[in-house]
Amino acid sequence: MKAEKETGARGEREAQSVLSGMGIEMLEKVGTPIKAFPAGKGLFKVIWGEKVSGDRRGILPGGISVLIEVKTILDKNLIYSDLRKHQPDRLVTHASWGGLSLLVWVHNSGTYVMMFPIEGFVPRKSLTPEVARHQHQLTLDWLERYFKKIGA
Repeated sequence: MKAEKETGARGEREAQSVLSGMGIEMLEKVGTPIKAFPAGKGLFKVIWGEKVSGDRRGILPGGISVLIEVKTILDKNLIYSDLRKHQPDRLVTHASWGGLSLLVWVHNSGTYVMMFPIEGFVPRKSLTPEVARHQHQLTLDWLERYFKKIGA
């Protein structure tokens, strides 16, 4: 469990660095709410509160909201079920309101930032690093067009 947390924390730092380098501003980690109940002898029982929309939020110059979900899965394909049930819905909803929704996959072969939804990435399907690399390039191309359009 400790090794998993450390891997996840390294992945989050890597994602933060890559996203910042892509021009996403005001990047902030979204805190997961918890509730603590006294369990006696100075101990507390902790349960998760409400689900959050994503791992990070940011903004693009020009005002577009960015919602980001980060997955650190180093040694295998990214499987749709690696996303918790509510996460794809929140990303799709955010995109439908005009925001930029991103799925960031930190893998041994690279860090892939992909606009969400991703065509063909549905329940019982997975992404290979090769497909993720292609999706990452599409995202970079979109951002380049966006920055040109707003003159940034």
